[in-house]
Amino acid sequence: MKQSLPIKLLVALLLPLFVGSCAPDEIYNKSQDVDPLGWNMNNPLTFNLDADDTSHTCLCCIDLRLTEDYPYSNIYLNIVTRFPNGDIAADTNLEFQLATPDGQWLGHRQGRYIDGRYPFCYFRFPSQGIYQFQIAHAMRDSLLPGVKDVGLHIATIETE
Repeated sequence: MKQSLPIKLLVALLLPLFVGSCAPDEIYNKSQDVDPLGWNMNNPLTFNLDADDTSHTCLCCIDLRLTEDYPYSNIYLNIVTRFPNGDIAADTNLEFQLATPDGQWLGHRQGRYIDGRYPFCYFRFPSQGIYQFQIAHAMRDSLLPGVKDVGLHIATIETE
């Protein structure tokens, strides 16, 4: 029993290093709170990323934290990405499923909050500089209840 304790300790200390080395490198992860009264479709959330690595392909994801008060099983988002010079790189309208047809929330539930990460594009930054991502909802309600916060998560991926 005494001999296995050092081995267990060694495995416990080294395992996170091996697991972490296989994971993609996170280069951006920020979120913004939404007005508790609702997310106004005319107030896009803006995220600015200072890109210095142009050699890797990145996976871009939207992080959503919802409450049980969110009235729909999906969400439409308008995502505008701008190059450092201000030109539009992409202007996309996307739908994300948030619940199953029978009303079961997708994502991770913590109390009355539902957290989900939704990939929306692969992107390679063609030049260094500050890229801007603007995210607005495109639902029928101009004031969308039940959205707690919205985030942008970007990580490099292996393309080989």
